[in-house]
Amino acid sequence: MPVKDKLTDGLKERLENACKDLWWSSEADYPVKVVWQPSVVGDRNPTVINQWISSVHEESKIEKVDLNDFFERATTPKSWHTKDDKVQLSRLKCLKELLNAELSALQVYRCGEVEIAAYVLGYSTEGVLAGVQTVLVET
Repeated sequence: MPVKDKLTDGLKERLENACKDLWWSSEADYPVKVVWQPSVVGDRNPTVINQWISSVHEESKIEKVDLNDFFERATTPKSWHTKDDKVQLSRLKCLKELLNAELSALQVYRCGEVEIAAYVLGYSTEGVLAGVQTVLVET
């Protein structure tokens, strides 16, 4: 039975608002999307997240990376950034803060090579598997 209450719905809505029109820039720009899996309710055990990732990306190489390292490149201002780029950087920093504040057992997963599915996942206070996903292009 899916977990549903005001706290859960509020978090999902805040994640959706944080991700609206948000892009992750690598060698290509991809949208940042909410991951919300109420059917994957866990005991805040990273093993459950690992199993879910493996089921979604059966054939892919899966790598865990540090949250700060993952966001560092995407949130560091560069001299060539436009005003719009700087707004995106600021929004990504806010998203990172939201994820850190609201999710436990938070972990970044990179799945694949060259075109990499990236997930930042953890558990809400109600145990719902939640976070964000995007695509990174690295050649």
